[in-house]
Amino acid sequence: MTSLTGTWTLIRFILRRDRIRIPIWIIGIVGFFLILATSFPEIYPGEQERQARAQLMSNPTAIAFRGPGHGLEDYTYGVMMAHEVMAYGMIAVALMSIFMVVRHTRAEEESDRLELIRSSVVGRYASPVAALTVATAVNVVIALLFVALLPLMPGDYSVVGSLAFGLAIGSVGIFFAGVGAITSQLTEFGRGASSMAALVLGASYLIRAIGDVQESALIWLSPVGWGQAMRPFVDELWWPLALPAAFTGVLFIGVFVLINRRDVGGGILPQKPGPATASNTLSNPIGFVLRQQQGSIIGWTLGVTVIGVSFGTLIGEVETFIADNPQLGEFLESTGGATPIDGFLGLLVMTMAFMATGFAVASAMRPRTEESEGRAEPLLSTALSRPRWLGGYLVVAMAGSAIVLLSGSAGLGILAAIDQDDMGLLTGTLGAALAYIPAVWLMIGLACALFGATPRLLVLTWLVLIFGIFAGLFGDMVNMPSWARAISPFEHVPDLPGGTLEVWPIAILAFLAALLIAIGQFTFRSRDLEMS
Repeated sequence: MTSLTGTWTLIRFILRRDRIRIPIWIIGIVGFFLILATSFPEIYPGEQERQARAQLMSNPTAIAFRGPGHGLEDYTYGVMMAHEVMAYGMIAVALMSIFMVVRHTRAEEESDRLELIRSSVVGRYASPVAALTVATAVNVVIALLFVALLPLMPGDYSVVGSLAFGLAIGSVGIFFAGVGAITSQLTEFGRGASSMAALVLGASYLIRAIGDVQESALIWLSPVGWGQAMRPFVDELWWPLALPAAFTGVLFIGVFVLINRRDVGGGILPQKPGPATASNTLSNPIGFVLRQQQGSIIGWTLGVTVIGVSFGTLIGEVETFIADNPQLGEFLESTGGATPIDGFLGLLVMTMAFMATGFAVASAMRPRTEESEGRAEPLLSTALSRPRWLGGYLVVAMAGSAIVLLSGSAGLGILAAIDQDDMGLLTGTLGAALAYIPAVWLMIGLACALFGATPRLLVLTWLVLIFGIFAGLFGDMVNMPSWARAISPFEHVPDLPGGTLEVWPIAILAFLAALLIAIGQFTFRSRDLEMS
């Protein structure tokens, strides 16, 4: 038996297990871009409309969020695709790759299934090689679909540009498959491995944003920057593809090195032994859940705060650009702020609200994991009631998401206030963050209601969040109807800072959040536990 024995069997097993997940990822990612590709010619039919859009996109805000302005002087539909949405495609394939690799490596070890598999005729490297092979193949399929389908869309998307576009996105996805495989060797827990890899992704995007705005060499430290440096649909460059190829190879080799330095089920990073006796707080549902999720709360808080502080340092760049481009100032004011700076801060707070909601949804879905893996049943067989048990998770999700959002907004507001010598920017930014909290809690309520009534449909919470992010970031670009945008709870938050504070929308969001939580608590009391 060799170290790779059983790899093909595990590949088929992964494909069998993910026979629904993989098509959803592929269709979702490719379909999203094809919809945008067909909508651009309808929304921006002439060169005048496209160049007007290009002028709006040539500002530090757009560059930070979306990418460098390659080809803005001739803003074709392909350039529009590469500049405005390619970075989000890279994030999507990166997350897909991370989740896929961690699911079939570290999560299998954590559940002890891999030890059972390894007891048969399966080599030491078979599991990570199988996971990396499938993740690589899926990214290749996505890249090939872009190459094959984009040129067929209305808008004259060139074959060469489509090839560069597909390779840029696919290479980033494969790179982060390697990142996920590395983090799976470092920690003993699947959640920790996913969080560490996601942190690398977030840092990559942040470094790319700062590098592009400042036009510095920082972009070459970011895998996202490598992909965008290929300049699809402009004057395609192929040599940047060597960077993700080389570093992906290093990551793949690193996986094998780390596997040889640890035992099955263990991690490279040592776990500190716990205290001999449990703290009194663990006898309380809230304290117990807080102990479970304290690492996640700290990680999300630090990550979003770093993002807020980093973007706060760009306020001066925005002010300078507005002085040279009055049309940008009008655009930022149209987002709801009384001044362009207010509009810029409002966009950033909305983005951090999306991040805080990501934490909130993941935290609110934790009871489902505890239930399905059989850890909830022993607790609920004691005097602990179901409402108290579930309530502990809800309180931590609500408090944690508020901490994440307010910390990031405080970092942003403090830097903006210092740069502009205006403490009103800090209070305005914090006020905008507070206005988003009921919308974030509404998503927690939705997760609670689905968990209580139909836990198998809990994934719908993520779909609602994804739709809300799409409406917030791309709604204007694709002329989304107002009735469709109204589905997102984030669309009902007042335009702050600088806009008019309307209390009723906030109150209604808070009421709906409370109602959904009540529904979830009631229905959870009335159903049987479901364990896998």
